[in-house]
Amino acid sequence: MKVTVVTAVLNGVSTIAECIASVRDQSYANIEHLVVDGGSTDGTIELLESMGVAFISSRDAGIYSAFNRGIRLATGDVIHILNADDKYKNNKVVENVMTKLSETAADICHGRIEQTSETGEVLRLVGRGINLTQLRKKMWVAHPSVFVRRDVYSTYGLFSEGFKVAADHEFLLRVWSKVNITFLPEVLVTMRLGGASNSQVELSYRESMATSIIHGAHPLKAVARYYFERAKSLLLRWRSNEN
Repeated sequence: MKVTVVTAVLNGVSTIAECIASVRDQSYANIEHLVVDGGSTDGTIELLESMGVAFISSRDAGIYSAFNRGIRLATGDVIHILNADDKYKNNKVVENVMTKLSETAADICHGRIEQTSETGEVLRLVGRGINLTQLRKKMWVAHPSVFVRRDVYSTYGLFSEGFKVAADHEFLLRVWSKVNITFLPEVLVTMRLGGASNSQVELSYRESMATSIIHGAHPLKAVARYYFERAKSLLLRWRSNEN
């Protein structure tokens, strides 16, 4: 089967070369890599041209708009979204995921990611096997690790661009009970902290609360969960500042 890796980027000249190299180093042979650029002005375009990467470049409506553009252009049977400041953990990642998808006949495979500092220090591991009830409570799935068969997007739709930072959560809630999900307990992606959901924490919590309610969570429980997560985040930030 063919895999399409979609990379969204905007002014990512300092990180995207590592991302591209990690795709090219994969042991799995049948990979298409598409870069969707949002109109970079920092030299990203010139770098992409010099590296011979397939890309399109024009202004878009945000990160989920870029994801959707890439998905529409993808010709692979399986699609993985790997952002410009992320990279594969090792050169066997795609091969291991494709083996897992084949063995389980799954439609979606997800695993773990490492969140790192700008210097590469591993700060925490994210991602675990969960059920729908748990997903309604919180986005426990590490979206940078999620591989999706293209038929899932064709059948159930792309990312909802009305969300700014939680459309990945909404998409997974929309399809979770309708498709076969498998979890691969390995670190698949190394992710630098600083992405949209990390830099807009409060908005992320609000949007996740909204999408949970849309997809069946009890409104009062969802609101309570929102305030709990916000309080926990503020406490952790305060403790960090104190230290």
